[in-house]
Amino acid sequence: MNILKKRSRGYTSVSVLITVAVLALVMLANTVFTVLASHFSLFIDLTDTSLWTLSDEAKAVIAEADGDITVTFCHEKDYIESSSTMRYISRTAEEIAKEFPNIEVRYINSILEPKLVEKYKYTDVSTIKTTSVIVESGSEFRVYSADAFFVTDSTSGETWAYNGEEIFAAAFLAVTADEAPTAYFTIGHGESADSAFINTVVKAGYDVKTIDLTKEEIADDCRLLIVNDPRYDFAGYNVYDKDAVSEIAKIDAFLDRNGTLMVFKDPETSYLKNLEEFLYEWGVVFDGGVVVDLSNSITSDGKSLVASYPSGTLASSIHKDISSLAAPPKTIVKNASPLAVSDLYTAGRDADGVKTNTWTYSGNNAYREISAVLTASPTATVVEDGEVTDREGGYNLMTVTREMNTVNNDTYYGYVLAAGTRYFTSPDYLESNTYANENILYYALRVMGREKVPADIPFKEFANTKIEDMTSAEAMRASILLITVIPLLAAVCGAVVTTRRKYK
Repeated sequence: MNILKKRSRGYTSVSVLITVAVLALVMLANTVFTVLASHFSLFIDLTDTSLWTLSDEAKAVIAEADGDITVTFCHEKDYIESSSTMRYISRTAEEIAKEFPNIEVRYINSILEPKLVEKYKYTDVSTIKTTSVIVESGSEFRVYSADAFFVTDSTSGETWAYNGEEIFAAAFLAVTADEAPTAYFTIGHGESADSAFINTVVKAGYDVKTIDLTKEEIADDCRLLIVNDPRYDFAGYNVYDKDAVSEIAKIDAFLDRNGTLMVFKDPETSYLKNLEEFLYEWGVVFDGGVVVDLSNSITSDGKSLVASYPSGTLASSIHKDISSLAAPPKTIVKNASPLAVSDLYTAGRDADGVKTNTWTYSGNNAYREISAVLTASPTATVVEDGEVTDREGGYNLMTVTREMNTVNNDTYYGYVLAAGTRYFTSPDYLESNTYANENILYYALRVMGREKVPADIPFKEFANTKIEDMTSAEAMRASILLITVIPLLAAVCGAVVTTRRKYK
């Protein structure tokens, strides 16, 4: 009997040792695999929408990007991978790098080594965050925030899809483009442009030229057309002479090719019928008078306004790096007329029915949306001929309109930026480190660049895993599975094992 007990204890000891050894091997194997999987991005995509797998559409577009490209994450890989949001982006980048030998992914610690990211700051108030993603090739680069890679419902604010492939593909095409874009300043209408304005445009990556639209056609390399402080009107359509030159027709055709137009008009300039009727279709209306705000001005006459930064996806893309600062620098809009939105456009509203900072227009095969980039404060008034004509406040001081066009399955955007002042681009503000005018203009020039956005790369929707979204029938089936079926299967397996041991 003692011998049997000794043998039993011996078997038990061996069994325990084997169990411990097996568990140790499993833990070791799991650790080794985890390290290898992290280093070599080894994983299997079992999601319904192939969330992690590089699509054929993305591969086809990325293959067009010719040149060495580096994707930089601004913190160490372990830190990036620890964030569920950043993990989506880094895994996509790693998959792209595995597929394309000209694309490299690197991780740098921007906190410990801030000098490594200094060159990626667009302006003196730009910030590079640990969640920033930088795509560069040669001297060209683009900096993206993490939320740019996701699609959010504008009404509920809920993130419902991942759009990393499209963002990366668009970035690769942008930084490997062969030639610098050209900006043309129009002449022949009394326009003027200070060197400070020209230098800012050059700094944003443009070649600069002038163009007389009565004599010249807008070249194919033109990405931006600037009308700065015109004193006389542009030649419009002539119904009596079809052969007459129409400058407005040239501008219209240019915007149809997804160009960008900037217009800065002084309140003292009289009504420019042809130009302003054309801008009306883009939602822009130069109202009469000058905006005055004695409470929010850097001069005693109340005309050098300290602009506000309104919210809105389109507008905030221009000023977000400034407005998100704890102490944003001032943007000065001097001697400006208020901008109204033409009645062709419908005001957007949120889920509570409150008006948003976006108006939309749909018609004549066009879809456009306009937002205010800069506004006056609620205490502002409008003064005309020395009399206050309006006390509503919050007037638009600068607007941006965007039109979406699709060509050969690629999405392009045409833009019109307008301001009712000629002083916004003056050296007093562009060359001053005190004010943010140059930063606003610089970001506008970058955001409104004509860069191709691949439209045939689909979003990847997230699976709906919320319990509160389950129907009653789905909840009942899940309850039955958890409460009865699984425990019953476990009980049956236990009974079979016990019976076999008893009669063995």
